[in-house]
Amino acid sequence: MKIANKDGFRYGESAYLIGNEFGLLCVAYGDCESDALDNAADIGYLDCQLMSEADHAEYEINEWHDSYICAGNASEPFWSEYLWIKPASERERVAA
Repeated sequence: MKIANKDGFRYGESAYLIGNEFGLLCVAYGDCESDALDNAADIGYLDCQLMSEADHAEYEINEWHDSYICAGNASEPFWSEYLWIKPASERERVAA
């Protein structure tokens, strides 16, 4: 399992599960979902969702802003159509 917080857990932060249509990508900590996505993007765990420059330009021109998010310190565009995030406390228990 990939943990996205390079600086570790800070008091008051919550754990979030981040994934896409293929399953779980990582666990990230943050004060909110946005912070957790930023941490995952900064460490590179969302790179599979990274938009190309050409796609981002096309979507900007056509104002299709609901198809991507900008995350991380660099505010890079990531596809959001199949991206999901939920608190780790809502995970499903699977029988071993």
